[in-house]
Amino acid sequence: MSQHTISNPETCFILLSRYRQSIRVEPSPGYGLNMYNTTGRLSKDVKYPKTSLGQYLRSTFPHVKPLQAEYKARAGDLAIDSMGANASNVGTALDLIIRLIIEPDETPMSALILFPLNTNYHEVVNELATIVGRSADSDLAARAAWGLALCVSAYRAGAAWAPLVPDLVHGGEFTVDMMLEQADDAAVAELVALKELTEERLMAKLSGPFSLGPTFDLSKPGPNQRIAAEGDLVAGGLLLDIKTILAPKNKAGLRPDVLKPDNVYQLLGYALLDYTNQYNIDRLGIYSARYGTLTEWPLEHVTSLLSGREFDFPAARQDVWDMMQQDRV
Repeated sequence: MSQHTISNPETCFILLSRYRQSIRVEPSPGYGLNMYNTTGRLSKDVKYPKTSLGQYLRSTFPHVKPLQAEYKARAGDLAIDSMGANASNVGTALDLIIRLIIEPDETPMSALILFPLNTNYHEVVNELATIVGRSADSDLAARAAWGLALCVSAYRAGAAWAPLVPDLVHGGEFTVDMMLEQADDAAVAELVALKELTEERLMAKLSGPFSLGPTFDLSKPGPNQRIAAEGDLVAGGLLLDIKTILAPKNKAGLRPDVLKPDNVYQLLGYALLDYTNQYNIDRLGIYSARYGTLTEWPLEHVTSLLSGREFDFPAARQDVWDMMQQDRV
């Protein structure tokens, strides 16, 4: 198991600062003309047409409906409904499970960073990751994944919104056994089912090289960072987004899977931020975990279909780079 305990204070400060930069950027207070407007996070920018990137994506790729029709034609039936577990933590836990299936001896930094100097915290998190990556007991692995997801969520949300893990640490009660107890039966059942379906429908279709939790030229911590953006994974040129969201019910009471424009724009946004083509992205894909469906398209097909013309993606990357170098509002 890769033990990621960070003992050097200077190293800890640098890593913590960089990780916080990579996922937290202060939002812009308003919008301006010929300025770079951003909320600070790609996942939010794609939702808001007044942000620079949101506006660029909508104006450059306006024809989303044909791709939505393709997605609908390939979509599978709902395989795993909600059993009542917290939907956000289910999504985070499944993302961790997939990472640890691919790299079972590499504890995700997102789970460790909450207490970078706390040796006991790191020992517990590393042990939970070992269980997820190596245990043959599916229920136990699901409980460990849920505990890891709580650690990730506590850092992302902050102690005020997710106090459980910080309170356990400060109270001296943060142990492997305590974290394994946090998942209720619904959470365990959902994660076991989702993992089994993912192993059957997704993992065998992926090939390396793998980049887990990739950041991009314009989102890596450092002087060029202009936004916070971290993808789920890149596998052999396939930029893949994993979603666990349930589609809304239709009039017949069914939940047919749907592709939202934001899903497409987020993938295109990641690819555009990869200015130097570090990941050699040539395909975009979505794994809809509750439906067990992997849908992927050549990047060239997506860009030409959505733009309505033969599309020059390197030139678009340059446009986005130049746009994001403007002064921020």
